[in-house]
This record gives sequence, C-alpha cells and structure tokens, in this order.
Amino acid sequence: MLIDRNGQAKVLSHREIQQLFEQGFRFTRDKALFATCFYTACRVSEARQMHFVDAFHQETVRNDIILRKANTKGQQATRTIPTHPHLKEILQQYRQDSLKLLHLRELFEGWSHKNLNSEGKLVWNNLLQCPLCGSNHLSKQGWYRDKQQVYLCKKCHHYSHESKLVKCQLNASTPPTSEYDTLGVTSSSNYGFLFVDPKNPFLFPGQQGKGCLSLRNAISIFEIAFDKLDISGASSHSCRRTSLTIMHGEGVILRVLQEISGHRDLGALQRYLEVSPDQTRAAINVLG
Repeated sequence: MLIDRNGQAKVLSHREIQQLFEQGFRFTRDKALFATCFYTACRVSEARQMHFVDAFHQETVRNDIILRKANTKGQQATRTIPTHPHLKEILQQYRQDSLKLLHLRELFEGWSHKNLNSEGKLVWNNLLQCPLCGSNHLSKQGWYRDKQQVYLCKKCHHYSHESKLVKCQLNASTPPTSEYDTLGVTSSSNYGFLFVDPKNPFLFPGQQGKGCLSLRNAISIFEIAFDKLDISGASSHSCRRTSLTIMHGEGVILRVLQEISGHRDLGALQRYLEVSPDQTRAAINVLG
C-alpha cells in the first residue's frame, strides 16, 4: 500500500471501483479519465495525452483505443486496446456533455459564475430586455454604488443599470426564467471545453481548451475522488495495478497482460500484480 508516497499504490476492491464510478467524480470528463486508465490499464500520463482520434472516429467511440508510442513510458511501442463496453458508454457521454457545455458557452458567450443562480444553473431572465437591442440574454456584472445591479447584454455588449432595463410582458407559455444545467461546472474557465480551439487535438484538453490536461491536474482528479470516498493508500497508478491484477486473477496469461500493459519484460509486469490471501489459500488447497 502507498503511504506518504512510499510503496506501491493500492489495488482497489470491486466495491471501491463501483463507488468511484458512481460517486467519486465531479465531471464526466473526470470519470472518463478514470475509466480510460482502468479499462486500458494505461498510465495517467498516457491517458491525458491521448488525441481525440485515438478514441473516436468522427463522433463514435472506436472499437479499439490507441495509446501512442510517443506518450508511453520509454516510447517503446504503440498499443491497441479493445474498447470495453462500459468505457465506450462513458466516453460517449463525455463527448455529449462536452457538446452541451460548448453550446452553453456559445449561448452565453463565455458564461462565468456571475451567470449562475444558487443551484449552480445558468439562468436566462425572460422578464428583462436590453434597452438597445431588445435581447433578454443578460448577465449580472456586479453592483453600481452598492445599490443597483449592473447587467451586460451578451448580444450588443451594452451595460445597463437594472432600472434602465425594459420590463417584458410574458404570455402564459413563456416562463419568467429559463435554466440551463451546467453539468456540475461552475465556471467556463475551470472546464477544458472540447474543441474550443479546433486545432487542439487532445481528448482531455487543458485550461480554456488549450493543450492537454496537465499531469498535476490529472493526478488531482484521482486524489480528490479517493479523499472523497476515504480510500487510503491509492493513487492514480491504482487503476493500472488494479486492472492488471484483476485480469491476472481471472486467468489471463502473463504474455497477454504484457501486451496490454506495454511492460518491456515479464519481471517488471509481475511486480504490478498483487496476490490475495484467497489465491494463496486456493493454491495450498491444490496440494490435497
């Protein structure tokens, strides 16, 4: 077990894996990163540097995940891993959520926490209109002399005091406000939107959609989830150790595990594999 960054990362139990998938992660991006590491037995450094085309063909998840040679430890060889059905579902949901957030970003022209109500949802006030262009696409921008709320029109970029806004008469079918679910994200600045920069190829973009997710931030995603569920001794490397140990326990031969893990030799691979007390007991019982 890992203690103060010493020793090997913990092999997760089936219950802990289930908890992590169901409760551990704040965003679908974070769950997708965890699922990629777990279902391909790759390193977090490999997962965070994956390109979108390594997992997707256009808008559909590929049947095989590509782990590029350039991103592997020692740059030994490109690995091709069959896509687990659960991983396929999670990656598809991640893509769909990213598109929803991109739509909100365009709709609110760079929404931030100032647009959010107390429940963390973006709110479009249908009761107020910009006095210049008539748009009701307004965002709060602080207070004028602590007395009047200031609004910014997202269409014409005109600032208005609340007293200067036009009050609307709504019909019975129009609600006073329209709410948009931000999928747990509290500000556009803290989510790596997919394809904000069309030239950015990465599956897990970094801040503001630039480059790829940093190693520090990727590791933090795991640490936050482990702390949330009170799982001690685990690290981002637990995914890799757990996957390989589970497959080995189910009888997958070492040569196949080596093909999946990309280890240079079997000795290095075997150090990853944990033997449970039940396996030891079963081995002794073979003696009769």
